[in-house]
Amino acid sequence: MAAAGSLDEVIEVHEAYLLSIQRQCFVVPDKLWALIASRINSILGLALDFYSIQQTLSSGGAVSAIKARCEMEVERIEKQFDDCIAFLLRVLSFKLNVGHFPHLADLVTRINYNYFYMSASGNLMTVPGSETVSSRLGKTFASRTD
Repeated sequence: MAAAGSLDEVIEVHEAYLLSIQRQCFVVPDKLWALIASRINSILGLALDFYSIQQTLSSGGAVSAIKARCEMEVERIEKQFDDCIAFLLRVLSFKLNVGHFPHLADLVTRINYNYFYMSASGNLMTVPGSETVSSRLGKTFASRTD
């Protein structure tokens, strides 16, 4: 803004700033950004579904019919979560390869902390029909002895 020589230049800088904020909040009117936002919302919704199932199981869900239904729901959530994460990481990696988006790089780092979902070279750690991310996570926690 300090370098702007006219009101039009100030308006242009301000509009670029607003667009940057919209991108960071995933509310920019663009199909790709809307797709990223919808996948993030899906993942958050799956987390809430999983929490609900955990609450059901911890509040007297020991009845075998309820437990079996909850296990089926967990499997459904696990598959959808793995699919959403894989898709989201592919899209974000593509977007990072074609442009400079520091906020997306931060998001990928947060999602893929310690290269849990994707290797440093960009290969997804999950392959359809193989061990799911959630089952790998379960094995990680099962092997803990603290």
